[in-house]
Amino acid sequence: MAYPDFPYRIDTQGRTATTDRFDVIRDRIEQVLFTEPGERVMLPTFGCGLHRLLFAGVSESLVENTRTLIATSLQTWMPQDIELTDVEVHFDNGALFIDVAYLVLPDGDPGQASFVREGAA
Repeated sequence: MAYPDFPYRIDTQGRTATTDRFDVIRDRIEQVLFTEPGERVMLPTFGCGLHRLLFAGVSESLVENTRTLIATSLQTWMPQDIELTDVEVHFDNGALFIDVAYLVLPDGDPGQASFVREGAA
């Protein structure tokens, strides 16, 4: 089955670009992680709010709090799509690195998504 790609774009044939389920899941994870709560009008609590952490002082407690925030947000907003198996977070040279491991539901196929955001302190 083909799904509309995110962000929305037109393909080379002038139609809506499509992708597979694994890419859709990865795109949805990215949306949850990098959407600020209050950013979506009809879903004011949607999102993780990681941008506010990018300039926080790096510490072990910040890393653990970030990991917990990510896991909680994904379990809240994607319970029918994925079963979270692992979240790794680290800050390095002013960047936030996130690795998310999950099982795609309902089949249980393993998936992995990695994200980097510049600007962390």
